[in-house]
Amino acid sequence: MEKVVGNALRKERESRGVSLADISRETRIGTRFLQALEEENYDLFPGPFYIHYYIKNYLKACGADETTFFNTYQDCLKKALRPGDELPPDQYMHKMNYARFRRRRTLLAALLALALLALLAWLLLGPPRWLDKALAWRPAAPPAIPPFSNHLELAQEQACLTQAPLEARLDLDAPCWLSLWRGSEKFAERVFRPGESVAFSGYRLTLVVASPQALRLRLNGREVGSLRRASEAVKLVVDPLTLADVLRR
Repeated sequence: MEKVVGNALRKERESRGVSLADISRETRIGTRFLQALEEENYDLFPGPFYIHYYIKNYLKACGADETTFFNTYQDCLKKALRPGDELPPDQYMHKMNYARFRRRRTLLAALLALALLALLAWLLLGPPRWLDKALAWRPAAPPAIPPFSNHLELAQEQACLTQAPLEARLDLDAPCWLSLWRGSEKFAERVFRPGESVAFSGYRLTLVVASPQALRLRLNGREVGSLRRASEAVKLVVDPLTLADVLRR
């Protein structure tokens, strides 16, 4: 079976005189993954999202138009994937359609802003003069309740946590897809841009990082050095019991 997508990527690279090593330095993606894209060896990747994301960075490093490439080879890429795999939702559209979409969105936002201003003016100036009623009303002061005992207050201070035991901060040096969890709650999941910083806290933190070399992670003020040494996608789960082991790696 002809490797249409892989040959197209190789042609984009060779036509610009760019080597796999050049792309690897630019994107921080290992050359074996770049070569796997050109050979359509997709079994090397965890899933279709990573294939899509790595191809996008490959094209950027070559200086190719990623929108045109995906519009041209999207169907071929779907056929080359393993059975059952699906690409992420298509985010590419023709440039003329995108321009029309932006104009319509701007017009809709302007109309919505005018409607909100008209509603606000009617509430403040027209009947039944809600502003006067709101200013005339004052909430009653809450009653003062003395503490039950000094002993109870002391026990609360000793037993209750006043802040989360884990504080995480991520600083991005390059584009990177992240999935961040605080316990069972998904905190964020998207591609972060260079220069962005993320800070969050909790008792149990889970991080799924597509390109570990693209960021710096600090846990409770100490940098996790093992993350930047990883060459593949990493899933990191940390809680107060495993924090010391994660920092020692």
